[in-house]
Amino acid sequence: MKRTRIAAALLAAAALALPVAPAAANPLDTLFGSASGSLDSGSAALGSSGGDKVTHYGKLGRPGAPNGIKSINVWVYTPDKTPAVVPNTFPKNSRLGVRWNSIIDAGPIVDGNECRMEVRLAGPKVPKQAALFKTQDCTAVKSYFFKGAGDFTIRVTDTISGASNSIAFSVQ
Repeated sequence: MKRTRIAAALLAAAALALPVAPAAANPLDTLFGSASGSLDSGSAALGSSGGDKVTHYGKLGRPGAPNGIKSINVWVYTPDKTPAVVPNTFPKNSRLGVRWNSIIDAGPIVDGNECRMEVRLAGPKVPKQAALFKTQDCTAVKSYFFKGAGDFTIRVTDTISGASNSIAFSVQ
């Protein structure tokens, strides 16, 4: 836990020295490549930092959490670049999912394994083995193959800080 607190403090200090990304920048572009419009649904199409003020989305983490996570940004993830039929609606037989990043209070992305993430998929006929995925990765992706139609929600929660956020989309 001491290592995590030191890492969070160093990230916060580094944030003061780094320029803030312009409002049109997507902080995940450097991690996952440039996003298409269909990936920009969710909590923070522009990421957490824009201008001089940090904006946090979703349920905020507890103050003083050992890993320093304040919020989680989420996006619909389409690894095959499946285009949306209409915004937030995708065709059946598509690989879709969630990509997320965790943000400390000062705004920088946490790209480590200091989290205890639970990724929950909810919707019609979700197999039990797909309903819950756990990882320690604070910033990552998780995809699923959707054969059938329906309305789905994916919630990403860090059980250490309590921060969470979700995305909703449809498959038809």
